[in-house]
Amino acid sequence: MESVGALGSPTGASSNLLNLPASFPWDEDEESLGLEGIKPKSSPIPRRRSSVSSDDSLPPPSSSRRVSFADAFGLSLVLVKQFDAWGVTDPPGPLESELNEDKEYYMVPLFTLPQTAEELALRVHEQKLELESLELLSGTTTLRGIIRVMNICFDKMVYVRISLDSWKSHFDLLAEYVPGSNNGATDGFSFKLTLVPPFGEEGARVDFCLRYETSLGAFWANNNGKNYSLICREKIKEKPQNESENRRKSCLKTT
Repeated sequence: MESVGALGSPTGASSNLLNLPASFPWDEDEESLGLEGIKPKSSPIPRRRSSVSSDDSLPPPSSSRRVSFADAFGLSLVLVKQFDAWGVTDPPGPLESELNEDKEYYMVPLFTLPQTAEELALRVHEQKLELESLELLSGTTTLRGIIRVMNICFDKMVYVRISLDSWKSHFDLLAEYVPGSNNGATDGFSFKLTLVPPFGEEGARVDFCLRYETSLGAFWANNNGKNYSLICREKIKEKPQNESENRRKSCLKTT
């Protein structure tokens, strides 16, 4: 077995497994070793501050400032600027003023309601429900309808299934009970539907049917399979003609 040579011997430097470097960076400055430990040779040395620094070159701030107001010199504190009348906007033209006017609408039903109380009672007895009335509230685009249902149970729900695109889509509107509408055999429910203008040239078409939910089952009414349909349109107001336009103008003078 080979023996390991003594550490640091110059003869066994090639065969030793552990070698110490020939010299240390702090060997040259052994005087820097003190009781506090090893001090690196490259430790920064504090620089001496120059007698004239950049801070000393700045002028000292003034101890006080004087503030003067315009009125102390007889000047006005308010500046008034006058604008020319050309900058004022003109009043709205006839087209804009017409948009602010209240528009009127009317309804064209494509079905017939029961004409008499006996006819209404007969339809309610056969279908368990029927549309009693439908009106367009004045000055609005809101439809208000009354539905008459057979009082066959206490708990009941009445819905109106409505379509605004010829039954490509639909939604259900819950009708509300009309207080005091019970006459012993039937009850009244009301619903409201508000249409949003502007309408097209042909107006807004509305198709709907009625559904009556009870503990005995569901009942429908749809105008004998044709649905309740109507069209809501806007009234076109006739513009008054000026008298000067009605009179014929002539370039001949009578003597």
